[in-house]
Amino acid sequence: MTLDELKAERERVLARRNSLVSRVSIGERSVQYDLAQADKVLADLERRIASQERRGPRRRILVSASKGL
Repeated sequence: MTLDELKAERERVLARRNSLVSRVSIGERSVQYDLAQADKVLADLERRIASQERRGPRRRILVSASKGL
């Protein structure tokens, strides 16, 4: 994925995570959901974005030799 695609995916996951409800109560019962999976996905996206932003332009070094050096 390109850097722009990763950033767009991060924004989609972040918006989705923020819209999730972590606790639901109905009457006397309540359920709490774990949002750890969304946090793991966000952490992975952040790591991948950081690695691509740190990467500089790729350089190619050509080494040649001839007999008789």
